[in-house]
Amino acid sequence: MNKLAVIAITALCVSTAQAAELNGIYASDIAAVKMDIPAPVLQRTGTDPKCGHVTGEIASKLHLLAQAAKSQLFTYAKTEAEFKEFTDMWTPILAKFDMKVIARTYDPKVGFGTLQYVSSDGSVVREFQADGMDYDALSQPAMEKLKHELLEPLEKAGMTPVAVLDIRNEIFRPTFRIYYLTKPEENADHEAQLRQLKNGDDIDFELLAGAVNIVKKDRTFSLVYIGKLLGYKSKLATDELKAVMGAAKYKEFLTEQRKEFIASRIFKLDEPFMVGEHTYNYAYSVYFFQ
Repeated sequence: MNKLAVIAITALCVSTAQAAELNGIYASDIAAVKMDIPAPVLQRTGTDPKCGHVTGEIASKLHLLAQAAKSQLFTYAKTEAEFKEFTDMWTPILAKFDMKVIARTYDPKVGFGTLQYVSSDGSVVREFQADGMDYDALSQPAMEKLKHELLEPLEKAGMTPVAVLDIRNEIFRPTFRIYYLTKPEENADHEAQLRQLKNGDDIDFELLAGAVNIVKKDRTFSLVYIGKLLGYKSKLATDELKAVMGAAKYKEFLTEQRKEFIASRIFKLDEPFMVGEHTYNYAYSVYFFQ
């Protein structure tokens, strides 16, 4: 596949219904920045210039994948030339969404570079990578469907998508990273972000329905949602009373730690579980905000 040093800003709306109405590309809708990617297929919907996000593909140049924190984008770049590529790519992307780069720093000793920016309305950029989700990584249609399932709720929540970059590198299974806007909080755990809860245990989705915006019940043990960072605690108990007391004690602990309790559940195990001399018949689960 031929590779071009181009990534294009396209007016691509994200709802499934709109996706079916995609029209041809218009030169006036494109602003190019340098990037080592296969040439993307550019399409558009609608006429509102704000209804669009950057699309493209990252192959070998992983230093172009920005990471986000506070009002900064940062990367690990081996050389100043790589950091310049990063800067040249992300500065116009930020500008498209009314964000101005006010400082650039690069430390050649550790290969770490940052772009600090300000926005007209105080918004900040955050990211979500989909590789922890359940999807057919060898099917491009499946990945495109998943993108729409994630992007549409972001738009409905007022969290404007900024960029969607496919990642085709041997250290990842085929995946993509979404960049979007949200409002900052002093504690980033309290920001409304696109997140994934995946701790290995089955999730009590019904207990979380009123606490977060559920985007996708990915698996019985995986939830993608918009909201503050969820916490989860589960523990075995020998009987029902000890399970109830354990959940109550953990709720008190959360209060002491100034964490917000959401809900808890006491349940009997399908089969007794033995560890040494102890036989466990019950368990409890507690959900909270970090």
